[in-house]
Amino acid sequence: MPKRFHPIFTLALLLISGCHFAAPKPKEEQSAAKAMHSDRLKRDEIGIPPLTVFPDGSLMADGIWIPEPDDSTHGLVFPEQTRITCNKGEQNCTEIEIRFVVVGNIITAKGPEETLWTIKSWDRNSLVAEYGPFPKFKPDPDSCQKHVLSIVFASGTVTTSDIPAPRAGCEPFTETTSYRLASGWYNVDVSPNNNAIESTETRK
Repeated sequence: MPKRFHPIFTLALLLISGCHFAAPKPKEEQSAAKAMHSDRLKRDEIGIPPLTVFPDGSLMADGIWIPEPDDSTHGLVFPEQTRITCNKGEQNCTEIEIRFVVVGNIITAKGPEETLWTIKSWDRNSLVAEYGPFPKFKPDPDSCQKHVLSIVFASGTVTTSDIPAPRAGCEPFTETTSYRLASGWYNVDVSPNNNAIESTETRK
């Protein structure tokens, strides 16, 4: 799910990877980050829990990933709309996501893409699932990080964390990053003055 990047990681790596990403921070990458942001793509977060628990105990969570803390430093390079389903008796939760990719003046919806989260625990209060790190020849987010999904039933809270794996070649991945799932969606404002829709995104 989310990450920071050392300059050796290219835009191509960002485009092909299957997880979330925090915006690049070094000065040499700021121009790339600016090129991958559009003020017309606006976040619409609504204040209700994203989690639905069904009578048989299965669950569904639907919404958008919000970085913690919610600022431009930790913001996602590729905003995501996602749906997670976890069925009683299954070994995995399934996440289906659409990723919004901005390149210059073009906004493209990529996907849907599917991620399987292996369920580690599921009791009356919460669920924990995870995937990765996966062994690969070249270090990348999926081979250098473990991704953990946590769902708390009473509060309807859904969060993920990306935890660095201590592997050779994974030195650029040094910090744990966290995200919460919020009910909402993304809109593209096509009004001439880009003022038809207000965004709930925080950019500090």
